[in-house]
Amino acid sequence: MKFIHLADVHFDMVFSSIKDNRELVKKRRLNQKQVFKNAIELAKEETVNAIFVAGDLFENKYVEEDTIKYIISCFNEIPEIKIFITPGNHDPLIKNSPYNTYSWPDNVHIFGSEIGMYEVDGINIYGIGFEDYEMDSNEIEKLEVDNSKTNILIAHANLNGATHKYHDIKTKALQKFDYVALGHIHMPKVDDSNIIYPGSLTAGGFDELDEHGLVIGEIENKKVEVQFKKMDFQQFAIKEIDITNFQTVQEIVDCLKLDEDIYRLILTGVRHMSISSIEEAIKELPNYITEIIDNTHLEYNLDEIAKQNTLKGIFTKNMLNILEENPEKERIILNAIEYIYKNM
Repeated sequence: MKFIHLADVHFDMVFSSIKDNRELVKKRRLNQKQVFKNAIELAKEETVNAIFVAGDLFENKYVEEDTIKYIISCFNEIPEIKIFITPGNHDPLIKNSPYNTYSWPDNVHIFGSEIGMYEVDGINIYGIGFEDYEMDSNEIEKLEVDNSKTNILIAHANLNGATHKYHDIKTKALQKFDYVALGHIHMPKVDDSNIIYPGSLTAGGFDELDEHGLVIGEIENKKVEVQFKKMDFQQFAIKEIDITNFQTVQEIVDCLKLDEDIYRLILTGVRHMSISSIEEAIKELPNYITEIIDNTHLEYNLDEIAKQNTLKGIFTKNMLNILEENPEKERIILNAIEYIYKNM
């Protein structure tokens, strides 16, 4: 059997990292659909037998009707491919779930909170899903499988956790399966353990850096081969720039070398111009820069200034004393010093 394993698409998610930029949120949601469509096209090209969707396909609280219809239309394009869905904590199989209120294609199988099983080409495919926003179950531990057959499990679960909220499963309980297709963790865990997280199909924020995509695999005679395939074409990225050696705003702009990713910029080092002039120039760029963090400082010798018998010197000495007593507030205190210097 050849398969695609994906999870945590989170269609119509809030995108909290960029929620203040409505245009970018809209574009990001369109990107989600395009990446999902590309996954369907990949399934056709690779002539897979099955697609495992290990939970959080959409955000039940925010998903729009058009999005559900789009997902269904994509699944209708591949009637020959079996699709197995285990609802997660963001798309649980509750009463008003789109899983219950829409008509899904015949090739789509949606698991509930009791373990279900389908046999495909002599392979037993088990699944268990959320029927509420939290789940605490030991169904997998109790399950007995036919060891003479190849056994696959699909679940949205927290591996070796102890939350009692997000379907905690111990690794030991999964040894009876030849492949475990998991969802819930948004960063890929693809190794030779056969217990696999593909990560989220597309990145959801600055806590999900690096590549995102799916797993494509093949299982035969209990032997599994898998590989991670990048699908997301726009990443969230954090870029740190030391601007000490730049004397002009344009030099800073020229060194950024940004592409189509979504950026958080962190500026460090000694600054030779106002932070507002830097921010204004950067915000004019066509790139997706959603946040600029200023960790720079102007080139002052505060210790020398504090020795001066002037108003500026007395103020600086007092502020350095405060800084010594409150080192955790260094950024705030330095910003205050700079502001006062400018207005003295």
